Amino acid sequence: MSSNAEQRVEAMGERLYGFSLRDVCWGYRNIFAQVIEGLFKEGLLGAEHEQSSRHFFDLLKQASQSGFDHVLKEFVSAINPKTRWIMNLPGVFAEVVTLGRKFAEGKLCDGVTFFKIWGEGGFGDTPSEVRALISRILRLREVDNNLAMAFLRGYSTLRKRLRNKEIDLYINEGLRLHHGNPQHAQSFMEGTTKSAENIIRSITRECRLDDIHRELTPLLRALIGYDIEIDNLGQLDSDDLIERGTSIVCMYRWLYVPIVFRHFDNAEKNRAWYLLIAVIAAGMLAENSFPSIHGHPQYRTCADLVGNDVVKLNLLQVVEYVRVIERVRARWPGATKLLELGIETEFANRPASTQEERLLEECLTSASSYSAAAEALLQLSSQSVNIFDTASLLDDQEIEFLRRLCPGIGNRILRPFSFLPDFLFPGKVSSPPQDKLVADLREKASRQNDLSSNTNTERTKVTSSTTKSTDQTEEGESEGEPSARACFMYDEWCQAENDYYRDHCLLHERLMKPRTGMTRPKDIGEDVRQVRQTFERLKPQLVKREKRLQEGDEINAERLLDFLVAKQREPSPRVDFYERPLTSRRDLAVLVLLDVSGSTGNMEGQQKIIEIEKRTALIFGEGLASLGDAFAICGFSSNGREKCDYYIYKDFEMPWNQTAIDTLLSAFPSCSTRIGPALRHSGEKLSRRENRQRLIILVTDGKPMDSGYDSNTRYAQYDVRKACQENIRRGVHTFAFSTEENTRDDMEIMFPHGRFVILPGMQRLPAILPKLYLKITT
Repeated sequence: MSSNAEQRVEAMGERLYGFSLRDVCWGYRNIFAQVIEGLFKEGLLGAEHEQSSRHFFDLLKQASQSGFDHVLKEFVSAINPKTRWIMNLPGVFAEVVTLGRKFAEGKLCDGVTFFKIWGEGGFGDTPSEVRALISRILRLREVDNNLAMAFLRGYSTLRKRLRNKEIDLYINEGLRLHHGNPQHAQSFMEGTTKSAENIIRSITRECRLDDIHRELTPLLRALIGYDIEIDNLGQLDSDDLIERGTSIVCMYRWLYVPIVFRHFDNAEKNRAWYLLIAVIAAGMLAENSFPSIHGHPQYRTCADLVGNDVVKLNLLQVVEYVRVIERVRARWPGATKLLELGIETEFANRPASTQEERLLEECLTSASSYSAAAEALLQLSSQSVNIFDTASLLDDQEIEFLRRLCPGIGNRILRPFSFLPDFLFPGKVSSPPQDKLVADLREKASRQNDLSSNTNTERTKVTSSTTKSTDQTEEGESEGEPSARACFMYDEWCQAENDYYRDHCLLHERLMKPRTGMTRPKDIGEDVRQVRQTFERLKPQLVKREKRLQEGDEINAERLLDFLVAKQREPSPRVDFYERPLTSRRDLAVLVLLDVSGSTGNMEGQQKIIEIEKRTALIFGEGLASLGDAFAICGFSSNGREKCDYYIYKDFEMPWNQTAIDTLLSAFPSCSTRIGPALRHSGEKLSRRENRQRLIILVTDGKPMDSGYDSNTRYAQYDVRKACQENIRRGVHTFAFSTEENTRDDMEIMFPHGRFVILPGMQRLPAILPKLYLKITT
């Protein structure tokens, strides 16, 4: 800035507003002169903006004060293209200038910080935002100036994550903390503490990727058998994301999701949305849909597979989405509610507006009747075995047929959905799918086509019982082998750290199948007869009588006589000689949990322990069936925390018949004894029952033992105890039978309140269990 320019500014400022550049330290004069002359030229200072000009120069007049030049230098620098609009609003500008001056008069550094944040655009982009911030700061300054400044420093972060009303809730929490610990409250207001993050998430009900990443990774590994890298969607090309409106991208071994979900005002639902995406991605990969080859140099989008015809692109996506979701329902029944949440939310928030969207919605939601087009697409989805097969099924003849059924299906490309991977996002990955994988999928689709043409029949519909992943045999499971139902993650308790290892154990629920040639033990008939007789004798005792009633179905003769005698002495004796029968129904569900670890293959006397357990469960099952109690018989073993197996021999809904008996007799010893996950899963199953009483009967021949356990500690025992306590809170109680392998001290740790029996030998179990069951349930 030339000396002439400084003279012009000096003349205008002193003549009009009494401000002199001579009061400013010489090092800043050039900066001040440059800004002031620029504002005069733009018309932001002068007669047209008299009120803003007076507030501007009134603050600059403070330059004569010691050290205030540093504040004013930050002030004039803050008036930049981001903030100059405020000078057109004299009232707002006056509020900003006045508040900044108050901060500076308290502490010069606070004034510098105030104007620096303003200059960075940290006050907001609209007059209402700026006024709301100033109002909040004034409220906080009444309590503590440092608290207000801390809030201002953290405001830019809060503004990104909280809505207007939510910011006020956050401030209220900061004020509450200030009464107890002012220093902590300042850190909280800056948003730098863990408690600040927790409050933000509590207020917003959001779920962030960082919160659930540790849960998603093992879930995907459990569902599909290999690791998937989960990353922030923002890592991908932002232009492509914005242009497509993409929410989810799944490519070969990568899953990209938003860094935060706030779809719902409920944190659990936002968390469930991440789980839904993971399950859908797992289904896409397990069923060899487009994500399994997405990112290959030849298949950057699904258009590389079928061309750019809009009709064919739309139909390919609809058929694949329907195919995978139906297979997910069959593979993992526990995901059904997640799928319903996704479908319902998607079409509620963005109702179907095009033909292809309406067709997809119909295929995913209709239960009884479908349009002709939906029927055709469902048929295609049931026939296809992978993405290449779907592409081949959509030949010209099929496309023309579907075009006639849905005339508008090619008017617009199918939009991306918030819970489904986008097949049209141009994908590229560092380690793309191998050519061999692509060739194998093509060959599998080709074999399916050959099979169809040779037999000249319609392709066999793929049902839930035959749905397989690529690493499973196509012939189906062999007889007697377990059928995998689902994988569950459970925490494990560490007494030494007084905390949980979150999602530490992976439990695989397996529905067992009967083996042929299984026969009952020949000498079991008498034991079964006695237990049935004992249990059936209990039934008449369940019918009781309500006595001393004022009205009822029957009259008690003795009480009636007492009434007649009393009537001679008093005019209105109490009427209480009626009775009625009361049937007391048992409302109990019991889950018998058998330890089928490797040690049950050891001999005790002339029998293996596993045979004694099966004999006991068989006798007990006969008694429970005669009594009418709901019951399930399950088993467990483990091979490390990620391979906890849970075997179902008879579930609650299954009848007690020869098939159930044969399945139970097919149980075999396997691996180690990790009791905690099995108890938690049993509690989860029972907690879904509506019975008034719910009971787990655990039968184990030894101590909890598995890889990762330290035999020098009681880590495992305390985890079992914690699992029992968790179940109690669910209304599920546990009673244990064990051999003398477990000491009384160990059993008292594991099973509080003395709910256990230590047997001198497992051979006593068949006689003791039924009797003790009646004792603890009647």
